[in-house]
Amino acid sequence: MSEDLVVLREILQRELETINAYEKMLERVSDPALREIIDHVTDEEREHVAEMYHLIMDRDPKQRERSALSHAQLTSMSLLGTASATVSAAGSERDAAAAAGLSGQLIAPTSAAIERDPVPPPPPVFPDGAWSVGALKRSPK
Repeated sequence: MSEDLVVLREILQRELETINAYEKMLERVSDPALREIIDHVTDEEREHVAEMYHLIMDRDPKQRERSALSHAQLTSMSLLGTASATVSAAGSERDAAAAAGLSGQLIAPTSAAIERDPVPPPPPVFPDGAWSVGALKRSPK
């Protein structure tokens, strides 16, 4: 695995953790102007998540394949809202992806990928044992 992918996944993890932390902070803030700023910053973190995800998908063919497979599974379980209606109307995952404007982003899984479901990976190991970023991982004094 390339170090680039490792770094991108670490960034993705931290961005998601940051979104969760900011949303928890919003619960504690009463000033509307401050809430608006924190909400804006949180949306920027969401944008970073999307950017990292696209960079990972662009560089990791296995991740693209698993993403397409999971999208098909969620769609068949009607967990994707309007996407499941798109699949029903389009007739296939590939057609639905094209209809949704995602044809360049999703790759249909191969039949081998559908037949095998690998054992889940072990839990992530972080150098410092942290699950969050900077001062956010320290308990308040």
